[in-house]
Amino acid sequence: MIAARPSGSAMQDAASAWEQHLVAPAPAQPSGLSPAEAQRVQRLQERLLAAWQARDRMALRSARQAVLDAALVQPGSPAVRCALRALAWRMAALLPAAIRRGQN
Repeated sequence: MIAARPSGSAMQDAASAWEQHLVAPAPAQPSGLSPAEAQRVQRLQERLLAAWQARDRMALRSARQAVLDAALVQPGSPAVRCALRALAWRMAALLPAAIRRGQN
């Protein structure tokens, strides 16, 4: 059985829902996050959200890569790794829509 492809309106509704999810305040940050680490995570989240709101594919790709690099490559405390992992899960929501449109 082949599933019906969502209409343009349905995809816009889904994109709007994800945008609201990304704009929503993040859950409480783990204890032990230094002010510098909190700012680092906040800058990454703002960069990701700005790219999403601008609908700039290249900026979104770059922001996603920056989140992944920060989470997986750069050393950090357990608290910052936890915060970056939470941000990575939030930004992962953007990936399926891009794949459906063939824009990955």
